[in-house]
Amino acid sequence: MNVSRRDFLKGSLAGAAALALTGVGIGQEAPKADAAGLNSKDPAEKPSFFTNPYNHVASDAAKTVTAEVIVVGAGNAGCAAAASLADNNVKTIVIEQQNVIHGQGGGIGMVNTKFVQSLVDEGKLDSLTDVVEHQNIWVQRCGSRVNEKLVSMWFNNSPATGEWLIDKCAEYGVIPVSFRARAPKAIIPETYDYHMFFGVGDYQFDDKCGYFSASNVCYTDAQRTDKHDSPAVFFFNTKAQDLLVEDGRVVGVFAERDGELWLFRGTKGVILATGGIHEDPEMTAYYCDDYVNRVQRCEHGPAGFSTGDGHKMGLWVGGKMQDSGAFPLMLHPQANAMFHGCFPFVNTNGERFMNEGTWVQGKSMNIMNQPGNIAYSIFDKDFGDYNVKSLEGLTGGGMFWDSMSGGVGDPFMPEDVISIVESDVANGNTLVADTLEELAEKIGCPVDTFVETINRYNEMVKQKFDDDFHKPAEFLYPVENGPFYAAKIGVALLAIVGGLSVNTDLQVLNNEKEPIVGLYATGNASGDLYAIDYPINCAGNSNGRCFIWGYLLGKILAGKEGLDETLTDYDELIALKGEDGSKVVADETVYKDGVYEGTGTGRNGEIKVAVTVKDGKISAVEIVSHNESADIGGPALPKLVDQAVAANTSAIDGASGATMTSNGFREAVAAALALAK
Repeated sequence: MNVSRRDFLKGSLAGAAALALTGVGIGQEAPKADAAGLNSKDPAEKPSFFTNPYNHVASDAAKTVTAEVIVVGAGNAGCAAAASLADNNVKTIVIEQQNVIHGQGGGIGMVNTKFVQSLVDEGKLDSLTDVVEHQNIWVQRCGSRVNEKLVSMWFNNSPATGEWLIDKCAEYGVIPVSFRARAPKAIIPETYDYHMFFGVGDYQFDDKCGYFSASNVCYTDAQRTDKHDSPAVFFFNTKAQDLLVEDGRVVGVFAERDGELWLFRGTKGVILATGGIHEDPEMTAYYCDDYVNRVQRCEHGPAGFSTGDGHKMGLWVGGKMQDSGAFPLMLHPQANAMFHGCFPFVNTNGERFMNEGTWVQGKSMNIMNQPGNIAYSIFDKDFGDYNVKSLEGLTGGGMFWDSMSGGVGDPFMPEDVISIVESDVANGNTLVADTLEELAEKIGCPVDTFVETINRYNEMVKQKFDDDFHKPAEFLYPVENGPFYAAKIGVALLAIVGGLSVNTDLQVLNNEKEPIVGLYATGNASGDLYAIDYPINCAGNSNGRCFIWGYLLGKILAGKEGLDETLTDYDELIALKGEDGSKVVADETVYKDGVYEGTGTGRNGEIKVAVTVKDGKISAVEIVSHNESADIGGPALPKLVDQAVAANTSAIDGASGATMTSNGFREAVAAALALAK
């Protein structure tokens, strides 16, 4: 497989695939912190999710399965924990309510790994990351409300986790790469520690896997009987409900499987790796401030599964949430146009409102303070050249400023962002006009105000000083030569990074801040690492947490004493696992034989398919054309084709983490099949 670094990186700006924001958008006042570390308008009023609706006892279970550790959730966090537990010879069962794993994201932040060291050795980086500087930035961005022991644990264990993960990935032909932009001299300095893992070999992961290669590797590696004495066993289509506590210790989790209640006992404990809360309206109203309602959409998928199940189960057995105020939001200004650079931003009143030469979280928060929660980046025909200049001094850069289409050491080129803007113009997210007056009319803002704003900005460019918002002079570029552009900027929510309070053994704590024996949390189900804002000075650090905490959990649980119980035999586990209900049942609709074309709208524009019907059934689906990203949407399309052929319908589950691509594919197949009826 001959794939260049540039080809791989191109299109990765799309990040995690988008989905409609479900359960977020209910207006409420900013919550207050109560004595237990919970956010509420009235601490005396507890919403319904504090009450366990199940209250199962062991005798309720139709089947009981026993291992040393039960991991609840097969995302990045759960797969990483399973891989490390297998490496450390801990007998593990992973239960997952979906029929696939759901590892996702753009990349993994881990500082000073051997990959980063290789960039230093090659002369592409001046030095490794200064952990003193960046841990202090992290703590400051979080308002000093985090558990600094956990922050230190993140930094101190990054190199070892990176070596573990990089070596494991290499066995499957999966390698790390990174994009070239960083901003060590910026207002909020950024590091070069972003790892995007990409398969360059011939290894084919099974149909439970998605686009996120590192999690595919962990899921696959954890189950290898030729490598581990105690390989992990994954149970899909198995939804956790509540925890079993005996003698003050969490000893298992109840789950619904095939219409029955099963009890999964863990003699050493249960790990909650169930993701975030953003699709539970009651939880977001209780734990988040009003900014959660101002995003254009959520880009954490698939839809319907981030409902705080682990948070709730932890609360029901006496766990507490982090006591740092409103849960932090991970925000990116990517919900509309995918490029905006450092050019002047105006709101729908035609007014400038901020220093645009700052970090993505800062841009996002300012934009959400504007009418309609949107803004427009205004630039002229020379934007490509100006953007190169803004990046070359190491004061600008990072995600959604650089195109993320070049590898470390590659030169910045105007063409990198020109192609993105052309795509945004084609899909309507960037407007273009010959005059400023015409551009203002297209935006829908007052023409006189808009023109006055841009004229004033151009005067400040000439004087090389921003009197209004003190943007650094190296980011001041004129807007004077048509055609003129207005890139619409909306904010996307990637995750809500708040969770159950944990100690450095990742044990869930109770209201007295004592560990609950047998209960652990990782990923977005765990808390205390973030507060107020998501510290993106180390990009991808939330995914980094999934892998660092997972790596550590394998070592932690290997050293813990377990209950003296008989474990379910491995062969029996495999027999119980069965087909997991994942076999596709074909739709019985009969279509007219022939070849039919249809189109749908994916993440990056039109998806066109040709559906072949033979003997009344779908026999093939060809992707005629698409513009989906090389790291997420593109790799999802073959899986979607297989689903549609097997199911004989457009009404398929879709690909985990590639929701907008899945929606566009389904739309295209449905349009084609409409012609075959």
